[in-house]
Amino acid sequence: MLAVFAVSGFGSGFLNPVLGAVLFERVPRRMLGRVNALGDSLAWAGIPLGGLLAGAAVASVGLVPVLLACGTVYFLTTNLTGLRPEWRQMDRAAGGGAVTPHVDEDASHSSANVTT
Repeated sequence: MLAVFAVSGFGSGFLNPVLGAVLFERVPRRMLGRVNALGDSLAWAGIPLGGLLAGAAVASVGLVPVLLACGTVYFLTTNLTGLRPEWRQMDRAAGGGAVTPHVDEDASHSSANVTT
């Protein structure tokens, strides 16, 4: 069991930094807090639901079929998403990012903030 936890922890440890980098690159700065909060709240809301569904599935069909089915679904969802065209956009050249710096409309019209 320790070996499974070690391998899965090592494998999933690389995922969050990549997701965070893509999130900061793709989401407009003014919406970043809302997008992060929505993603986190949906992820945390699914935790109790997953335990309930897994318990009901194990009680109805048994442990081994549920583990095999969940392992297969997990493998397919994590590996087949790499074939989608959206994931290829992460490999584009630097400098073509969608994030633009936020310009405050009031400050841009002020004479005190004009640089020449």
